[in-house]
Amino acid sequence: MSNRIWKLSVLLAVCAGLLSYDAAAWGPRSQKAIAGTTIQVIRRTYPSAFKTEDISYDEDVLRGANGDPNILNNGNPFVREEDAIIAVENGIRLLREVRKYGFGSYFSYRMGLLGALAADLVLPYSVDTTAQGQRIREQMEPDIDAALDRFSFTSEIPKIKYIRNAEIYFGERRAFFADSKRMIADDYLHGKRFDGYLKEGAQVFFTRAVTSVADVWNTVLHIEGEVGDVAPSEKMVISYLVSEIQYLLQEKRNFNQALRSYGNFELVAKYAAEAYDKVGDLFYAFGTEEGKERGVREWRIAYDMPGADRRAIGKKLSEHYVRVGEALLAAAQRPGASDQDLPNALNAFTQALDFDQTSQAAAQRINEANVAINERKERRAVNVNIIASAEKVKVQAEKARVNGDFGNAITTYTQAIGLYQAIDDEFTDQSSVAKQSVMEIGKSITDIINQVLDAASDEIDKGDKAVTAHQFEDATASYERVPNIVSVIPGDETTTHGKEKIDIIAQAKKKIEDSKLAKSKFEEQERQRKALAETGPAKAAPAAPAAPAAPVLPAAKAAPAAKTGRN
Repeated sequence: MSNRIWKLSVLLAVCAGLLSYDAAAWGPRSQKAIAGTTIQVIRRTYPSAFKTEDISYDEDVLRGANGDPNILNNGNPFVREEDAIIAVENGIRLLREVRKYGFGSYFSYRMGLLGALAADLVLPYSVDTTAQGQRIREQMEPDIDAALDRFSFTSEIPKIKYIRNAEIYFGERRAFFADSKRMIADDYLHGKRFDGYLKEGAQVFFTRAVTSVADVWNTVLHIEGEVGDVAPSEKMVISYLVSEIQYLLQEKRNFNQALRSYGNFELVAKYAAEAYDKVGDLFYAFGTEEGKERGVREWRIAYDMPGADRRAIGKKLSEHYVRVGEALLAAAQRPGASDQDLPNALNAFTQALDFDQTSQAAAQRINEANVAINERKERRAVNVNIIASAEKVKVQAEKARVNGDFGNAITTYTQAIGLYQAIDDEFTDQSSVAKQSVMEIGKSITDIINQVLDAASDEIDKGDKAVTAHQFEDATASYERVPNIVSVIPGDETTTHGKEKIDIIAQAKKKIEDSKLAKSKFEEQERQRKALAETGPAKAAPAAPAAPAAPVLPAAKAAPAAKTGRN
């Protein structure tokens, strides 16, 4: 881009995407264009104007350019053009004074506002409050905005000025103002509108606006002051710093930056109760818990300052503490509420009444909190008695278990569970004790049931061994003892233990039937054995015919016996 010709199409692109606000004189597009162009002009002298190495504040400047210049008049409309000129001069003094606090978002925004008012002062009818002046301005501004793309800022790198006297400066800038206003009025009254004097004159006014804003900004940014410069009042500086906090909270939504600006405010506003009250309003309205806490802190500081409107501030503090107490009162009704909720609620309501003795809400809530505290104590005492009773029943159950009286142990344990389950979640400590005890009792009952099932299994094993030893009566007796053993187990087929109970009873019944069959089979075998023993071996088959006898031969005569030598 040339150093001599500044094209508005480029500068308007800088403004793209920013919010538009109603301007007091130049239309929204024109004010942005004037501010955007002036930023480029001023940076030829101050390269770091409205920016740091990491942050650009151009958006804040443009936001100010489209803001309400009446802010520079304490929010009041300018009745006379002379008042607007005075506001520019005061604005310059103020911004020169607050430069020491930094060139951040709000400083840039105020520079935009100041520039917008300076631009208004060089455009006819911008600060005209007559009925005719307002009608002409309402038609003129959109016409200029519509023709904005035809404008350009043409200048031989102007030498920006230091404004020593705003009245003299703008008097020179408005030397032919009356003639311009007369010709513009004639054009709009006779239908020519923008195609008359403004067709050429609007460009002149635009260029004059850019140079005027550049001169105003230069006067603020110029480091050296002038002899006789008048510093703004402390009240003006305090008001600026309060507005800075407001801008950072409401427009930028930057709580931490607002806290940093508060440090500057605190240095200046040592005894400004009204300012602290306002800052408290701003922080509280930010909406976060952190913001509310900070707001209350500022209100309390203001409340204790001389000259504070203690009644108004006390009412805000009272309403805050009522809200805090009501939140605690509601929290105390929830399961697991802290024992401190109700006492803290009572304390909050008491503070509310301290700050506003006329608060009926605070007085009523104090009564409600006291009633709630007493009722809670009573409920806790009831729970203490229930838990003590449950502990006694639990001890009885354990004695029965040790004595092997499993049925009575399970029944007594179950009674203890019923007592523990009467403890709800209102008191966390009691609820935890009750739930833990129920878990422990449940485990004890499970252990007993497992022990009973083991005993029943042992009887079935004894029965099986008796069957093997053909002691069928003993076996049946063992099997028949099983239902009685497991009868202490609670529950039906819908529970795990109930199903195990039914299964083992069914198993025992089947074992009885099997034992009967085994007995019958064994007895039959015994009868067969006895019968066999009584009849002997089975009869043999008929013998075969004997073979003929062999003939008997005559025996040989025996030799005479020999005689021995004994007589």
